[in-house]
Amino acid sequence: MKKLMIAILALMLAAALTSCSFDSLEGYKKAAEKTEQIKKGRTEGEFSLVMDFNTTGMTEEQIKELNYFKSIKGSFNVAYDDELEKGIFRYYLSLGGLGFDLDLFVNGEEIFMKLPVIGKYTRLSEMKEYMADKQGEGKSEVISKETQDAINEKWLGLLKREDVFKGKDMVLTTPDGEVKATEYTIRLNDEQIKSLAEYCIDVLSKDKKLEESYEKYIRKNVEVLKDTPLEKLLSDMKENIKKYTVESFGYTAYVDIDGFIVNEKVGITLKVDNAEPASVTGFSYELDIKNWDINKDQEFDFPALTDENTVDTENMEQNMPFKIEVLFNKKD
Repeated sequence: MKKLMIAILALMLAAALTSCSFDSLEGYKKAAEKTEQIKKGRTEGEFSLVMDFNTTGMTEEQIKELNYFKSIKGSFNVAYDDELEKGIFRYYLSLGGLGFDLDLFVNGEEIFMKLPVIGKYTRLSEMKEYMADKQGEGKSEVISKETQDAINEKWLGLLKREDVFKGKDMVLTTPDGEVKATEYTIRLNDEQIKSLAEYCIDVLSKDKKLEESYEKYIRKNVEVLKDTPLEKLLSDMKENIKKYTVESFGYTAYVDIDGFIVNEKVGITLKVDNAEPASVTGFSYELDIKNWDINKDQEFDFPALTDENTVDTENMEQNMPFKIEVLFNKKD
């Protein structure tokens, strides 16, 4: 009888553990899907990227210049209302000890940004044209909603019961104040991450909206990409995936009592096999995002543009007090 009771208890424990794992996966999926449906609110985040390079054969001066990009940190703060097509996006980027601010304003069809260094605004006429072209087609995006949905579906479909762990309930400090939340932790391996990355590239390569955006607004404005069609860029990215090994990947989501993800933390470490001289040998990336004011009306304080505080994109360079690259050639 004692052995029978032990067997029954072991069976009940196994069933409980299986049920807990299933609840963890389904609980996270529901929260992720619900969070995707947020139409307005606030988001802020911080990120850091630390890279190592193969400096074989490089001069001391070349290594010094490369070190400016060894550690990159940044943050962002966003207020948005997708239904009203309004948003204020504030970014900060720090690399090599130098900091840059950039603010982007979206007020319907009017899009403009505050330039770093000179502190003046410039109207983004091409983006305004893009927004006008997309009137009646729903939210203007660089990639199509079908692509976004496919990637989200792949991400959720990739997860297995044993990948998702439901932690304890806790009180989380957020910009909304103290919020009761449940912790979900996800751990994925090298094979899973590469599978997701390759799938994303395959889907993006078929996205006509991305191709249009890339050709019209990115390729002709970014010097290093002018001779690189999107197909070649994505093909190279897919090929480079084979050179990377994912040493670790961790994702933690905190879900509030309303079922929204209010905080997400991502950490990933990669190494590169047989890195060529002057190329990256590995990097680690961390991201911390907070969501609040979820689906609440937002107040947008858009600056008034005048002739005195505005410059044309064509005249931007001559309005700069110095060229940005001068900062990276400074002498100690």
